Amino acid sequence: MPKPKTIDRNLIHGKDKEEKYKDATKLDYWWGLKELAADFDVDNYETASGDKLNEDQQREVAYIQLLHYTVYVKLSGAFYQMEQMEKVLGPSGPGDRSLDLMVFEGKEAFDALHTDLYEAFCALVNQLYMLLNRGYYEPIKMDHKKQSPMTLSDLRYWLRLNRHPDYKVLNSMLHACDRHLDIRHHATHYGAVPVFADVKTGNLYIQHNFRIGDFLTKYDILSHILNGGKMDSVLDVSRPRVTQLCAEVDRIYRYIYTNNIFEDYMKDRGLKLKDDYKPYWER
Repeated sequence: MPKPKTIDRNLIHGKDKEEKYKDATKLDYWWGLKELAADFDVDNYETASGDKLNEDQQREVAYIQLLHYTVYVKLSGAFYQMEQMEKVLGPSGPGDRSLDLMVFEGKEAFDALHTDLYEAFCALVNQLYMLLNRGYYEPIKMDHKKQSPMTLSDLRYWLRLNRHPDYKVLNSMLHACDRHLDIRHHATHYGAVPVFADVKTGNLYIQHNFRIGDFLTKYDILSHILNGGKMDSVLDVSRPRVTQLCAEVDRIYRYIYTNNIFEDYMKDRGLKLKDDYKPYWER
C-alpha cells in the first residue's frame, strides 16, 4: 500500500510529552516521517541483505533519531515557555511576587522560548544534512570519523557547492524559518535583547518591528515613545514566531516525506525496515 499523501497525526501516538503539544505544534509531517521511518529505532532496521546493522550504521540511524526528536521536543518546549510567560505576565499581575521577580521570571521564559526555537531549527538543519548527504558529494568538513555539525550557513553552502537538486526549494524554506529567529540571532551575536518592563505592572515590552542590531537602551526609551515609536508586549511578538516557525518546519518535513528523501537515503545506505514493521496506513 503506498504511503498517503496527507498525514493524520492523531493516528500516530507517542509518549505523554509528545501528545501534550501535538495539537499546538501541528507538525503533521514530523509525525508522518516518524511513522514512515519506524521511529528511527535501530531495532526496526536491517541491511538490504537482511543482516544486522554494523556499529557505524547503528550510530548514524540513532543520531538521526536524536535530531528528529530534538526538533519536536524543542518546539514543544517553546509552547511550554509560552505558557510560563502567560502565567507570569498575564492579567493577574505579580500576585505575591515582587515586580522585580516577575520581570526576572518573564525575561527568563522569553529567552528560553527563543532558545528552544533556535535549537529546534539547528536540529532540523543537521537532520536534513544527514538525510541528503551522499558519498559522492563534496564535504566541507573533513573529519569523517565524526558527524559534521552543520549551521544554516554550512548547509546552504554545502547544497550550493554540490549543485544539489533540492537546493533552491530548501534554501527558500530554510530562509522562511530563519526569519522567525531574529530575536535569538540578536541575543547570540549582540549578547542581549532590549526588553523593557513597565514599572507599575511588570509587563515586558520590546521595540515594535524589532530588527537585529537595532539597540534601544533604557536611555532612549522615553524619546523613542515621545517621537511616536511603538512598543509591543513580548507575549504578542512571541506567539506568532512560535506558531509560524512550526508551520515552516512542517513544510520542510512535508517536502522530505512527499519527495521520498527518506527512501532515497535508505537505498543509498543499503538499509531497509524489517518486514514485521508496518506504518499505520498498512496495519
